Amino acid sequence: MKYLGVDFGNKKIGLAISEGELASPLLTLHVNNLNEGVLKVEEVIKKEGIEKIVVGLPDSGVRNSVLKFVKKLSKKYSVYVADETLSSKIALDTMVNLGIGKKRRKVEDSYSAALILQNYLDEKN
Repeated sequence: MKYLGVDFGNKKIGLAISEGELASPLLTLHVNNLNEGVLKVEEVIKKEGIEKIVVGLPDSGVRNSVLKFVKKLSKKYSVYVADETLSSKIALDTMVNLGIGKKRRKVEDSYSAALILQNYLDEKN
């Protein structure tokens, strides 16, 4: 099964992918609004042949926007909502520890998506 992990933000959406037991960062989309975000994610879903989507749900902040995003995607796709507590902080800390420079850390959102997806995969197995 092919999975897509999503770290949703109002301006940036991090995406990760997995075809097995290991999630990998895919890309970070830059969007202007929720509908554009949905359309761009749907393009990736179709292009990559995604079968299941795992979306990180924060405790606060963009929580309502994430729920709207999930509702729109759920009309066409199999979507699972996962806790994303501290995923962005953990991703940033990991990138710093790996010596990844500031310029390359701009893809932090895709690493956060990979953590969200990896946690889902680990729990599933």
